[in-house]
Amino acid sequence: MAEPSTLLLGLLFLAVAAGWVLGRGASSRDAADEQTPPSQYYLGLNFLLDGEQESALKAFSEALAVNAETFETHITFGSLLRKRGEVDNAIKIHQSLLSRTRLPDVQKNQAHLELAKDFIVAGLLDRAEQLLKDLIELSEDHEADAKTLLIDVCEASRDWSQARLLAESQLTQTVSQPEPAAKLKAGKIREKLSHYCCEDAEDHELKNDAQGARALAQEALKWNEDGVWPQIILARLDQQEGQPARAYDRLAAAAELLPERFPELVNELISLSTVLDRHNGFTSLVERLLKRREDPQIRVILADAYIVSGQDARARDVIKQGLESKPSSLLLARALALLGDNVIDGSLVAGAHKLAARQSAYLCGVCGFHGPSFYWQCPGCKSWDTLYRPVR
Repeated sequence: MAEPSTLLLGLLFLAVAAGWVLGRGASSRDAADEQTPPSQYYLGLNFLLDGEQESALKAFSEALAVNAETFETHITFGSLLRKRGEVDNAIKIHQSLLSRTRLPDVQKNQAHLELAKDFIVAGLLDRAEQLLKDLIELSEDHEADAKTLLIDVCEASRDWSQARLLAESQLTQTVSQPEPAAKLKAGKIREKLSHYCCEDAEDHELKNDAQGARALAQEALKWNEDGVWPQIILARLDQQEGQPARAYDRLAAAAELLPERFPELVNELISLSTVLDRHNGFTSLVERLLKRREDPQIRVILADAYIVSGQDARARDVIKQGLESKPSSLLLARALALLGDNVIDGSLVAGAHKLAARQSAYLCGVCGFHGPSFYWQCPGCKSWDTLYRPVR
């Protein structure tokens, strides 16, 4: 556990001073059992000056009287501790708030929500789930926030059926709202529902339940008819059922719909085009996509398609055109590889390939996470379908 910083404890020192004054001004009913003697405050100050930060933290927490006036100070301090990674101390503070019988219900419910956040950060998902379910029953004011957090818990535990039920409930509430932003929010929820169906479909695939997987993938398309992931799942199922032509047509249509996702489809399309002897059709598809999206990776795919059909000159031309119009490390690496024996130093090729590999990482458009592999859900911020490969 990270030690509390002196700055944070200094802020707490000031908060305790203010909170103690507020506590003195609280009603006599509260003062009888909740006002803390000032000795704890001075004890905490001594600990802070002596550099005993953990002891100072404990003393200051005990010194700040808990009542309706100082409640927000406790909540803010607990949230700061959680963000700093001091989850155990945050849990203690929020549990202490819940134990206060004289706090208004609205404040207890807020502490309830904060404690659930603590449990999620601590990885205690079962406890967080129960707290959030209870809060949904207890408080209409906190129902929306509790459902959002409960969906996060379901995602982390891969309970996709429960996540779908909660998201559908969110959608029902959102579409009934008159605000202009409600339409955009509803669209985001539908996209998320599509991803939940796809996750569940892949889990059914692992259990050899092809029928259940197909039904879920088709439901995903109901939520987002432009989704690529459902088509990838359905194409796999088509192949398992001995329908490679249907699988190829499905993936080709998905590529036409979203050219930026073509690199995620290309390996399967190449394999299917070989099985179906559709190499010319595949090459034509890549040519169309390149006209619509100037992307070095699509140029390399097209060059490779030309080489397979024995058109090495066309392959060099398409790479050269890319280097002239929009140079990139990926195109340079491919150009050097095509030159082959004409390259004097083979280390140039190796160096170019290393550079291209390093610069071809996927990036998240929300949090900036980067890595060599594609994920439908960002491992960093947990956003859906936000990873992309920068055009370089």
